[in-house]
Amino acid sequence: MNHPRIRSLCPTVRSARTATGMALLVGLTTLAAPTPAHALSFVGCSTTALNTAITNANNNGGDTLFLSPGCDYDYTAPFAADSAAPAISTPITVLGNGATIRRDPTATSDFRLLDIANGGNLKLSFLTVKGGKLTTTDGGGILVENGGKLHARTTTISDNAADRGAGVEINDGGTADIDTSTITRNSAGLAGGGIDNPGGALTLTASRLTDNSAGAPEVGGGGGGYDQDDGTATIRLSTISGNTSVFAGGGIDHDGGPLTVIGSTITNNTANGGGTHGGGGGIWTGPFETSATMTLSATSVTNNSAPNGNGGGISNDFGGPLNLNATSVTGNTAAKAGGLYNIEGGTVALNLSTISRNTATTAPGGVYNAGTVTNTLSSINTNSPTNCTPSPNPVPGCIN
Repeated sequence: MNHPRIRSLCPTVRSARTATGMALLVGLTTLAAPTPAHALSFVGCSTTALNTAITNANNNGGDTLFLSPGCDYDYTAPFAADSAAPAISTPITVLGNGATIRRDPTATSDFRLLDIANGGNLKLSFLTVKGGKLTTTDGGGILVENGGKLHARTTTISDNAADRGAGVEINDGGTADIDTSTITRNSAGLAGGGIDNPGGALTLTASRLTDNSAGAPEVGGGGGGYDQDDGTATIRLSTISGNTSVFAGGGIDHDGGPLTVIGSTITNNTANGGGTHGGGGGIWTGPFETSATMTLSATSVTNNSAPNGNGGGISNDFGGPLNLNATSVTGNTAAKAGGLYNIEGGTVALNLSTISRNTATTAPGGVYNAGTVTNTLSSINTNSPTNCTPSPNPVPGCIN
């Protein structure tokens, strides 16, 4: 038999337990609630929809934009100034889904496609940025301004034109991280057909810089694939091929700042310049703008050409330091020094590297040295017409 007083207490106990449980549940829910995140916004297949989405994202502190799969966002006129879309000023992620942002081939005005302003952090994936056109300013495809950040994955940047940085321009203080992407068929009137980096920071990983061009016939103009004036860059596991320069640095023109290339291939690039400073079919490097140090590690520089100039593979000009670690310079051609050209004041450190099967119209075919070369377990052989002579200064370990 239940005691009446015990029975009367049961509802009170149950109520207390329920209230306590609800309070605990609310507390746990509050603790477990995630930090609010930007919503995923679907963007219809029109430039108006894309511009509106970017404007809203800028106004709301950022967003993730889901583009219409396979859509061509064709711009016929700029949104403002010389850019097709509103400048990116907040963190914005663009999920491209195979879409293309491009300047319409019928457009009559010149403009770039994307501009990343100070505070902007643009992340791109599965997207093509194509056909931007500028004649007197920089960044035909994408401009990264001071304080702007670009992260591009599985992205293609192609067929853009500009004075500098036809594909991508990284201004002083800007940063670009490009991974598993292709930058191709871009054309610069002055320098940096694929990418121009006058003072920013670049990381290029597992990507391709191919068939880009730079057109200035002067020192400081060049870098069909990549041009660096006073920035910093690390290039890893990437291919730089088929690029051309009217003057210097068919693949890379390096005028200042530290540049490191690791596990990459630089091949089939051409620099058509002549004279003392023209050439560097694969690479032209030297402190033309500021101090410049270049290091190549486990990298292949092959089948590049400087038909009218010096250094089919590499030209080390203006007295800069160059380090080759476990790197091969092979099969390159030039008017002089098919493999490596090292001007007066330049220093080259060869470590476990190979310079072979390079050819030149005027000897030497392998290495011309007017500066200083050190050789640690490196091989210089089978170059034509000679390996290292005549050179003003001897090359250690080189026998002709």
